[in-house]
Amino acid sequence: MIRKRRIVVGDIHGELEGFKEILRNAGLIDGKDNWTGGNDILVQTGDVIDRGTCSREAVDLLKKLQKEAAVAKGELVRLCGNHELMLLQGNFYYVNFNDPDFLAYELKEEILRGDVRASYTDGDRLYTHAGLRSAIREILVGEIETVRPKLKTNRIDLFLLSNHINIIFREFVEKDDLERHPIFHVGRDRGGYDPVGGIFWCDFSSMSPSVEAWEIPQIFGHTPTRKSGVRTAHGLKLIDVDAGMCRVYGGERVYLEISSEGHLLQHRKALSEWTTTLLGGTYGT
Repeated sequence: MIRKRRIVVGDIHGELEGFKEILRNAGLIDGKDNWTGGNDILVQTGDVIDRGTCSREAVDLLKKLQKEAAVAKGELVRLCGNHELMLLQGNFYYVNFNDPDFLAYELKEEILRGDVRASYTDGDRLYTHAGLRSAIREILVGEIETVRPKLKTNRIDLFLLSNHINIIFREFVEKDDLERHPIFHVGRDRGGYDPVGGIFWCDFSSMSPSVEAWEIPQIFGHTPTRKSGVRTAHGLKLIDVDAGMCRVYGGERVYLEISSEGHLLQHRKALSEWTTTLLGGTYGT
């Protein structure tokens, strides 16, 4: 099956120039930061803000490119990370930019319009900020079955699951109720009380050995590898694309490309040169 080319970029954390460097190498922007990706799809997994020095500028670039991509029949998928979630919750502990209240207001409006999501799928994989554990998935499936009691469990595909996650996300954001639903819970490995944690807080160290989390193929960020490469588990069913773009985490330049033929390609910059590696043959074609 021939599909649109997909580029997946992990956490930015205010590292504007590093993000631009990645987008230019991927052929998605030109020297004036305009969209040149045509009908390509760019998925950015959240955590655009905090830590680095250009949080606001990184957000503004994403907004601009999202509009330009749509005009070109492409798509820029902006996912919400735990740092955006904290901003919405009024937790400004990591904020290093002016007027976080106003950015939180803007972010809420974008979520309600659907410009920023909690989840995305291309039909082959589920994309979230930190990954979906099976315990949370079971809760979500149960909610879908409650709303659609005649729908059999084995008919709940990634599109239905992702759509339900986004409906729940918008509903609870609109109510400013950003702690009650399990998708927002912080796992124990991140200092919270939930045994596993929701889609904004999972850690790869607990995700990868999970017996059932890899039953659906997933791509996410959140847990920096701190090396020049993505991290995978279970035959590429789990892929962590957060290499640590921000200088706080090493300033790595890494992104994932899923070609129109389904090839998984890792692009990384090391010693001033970009290299491309095919990950595990083809998958999801």
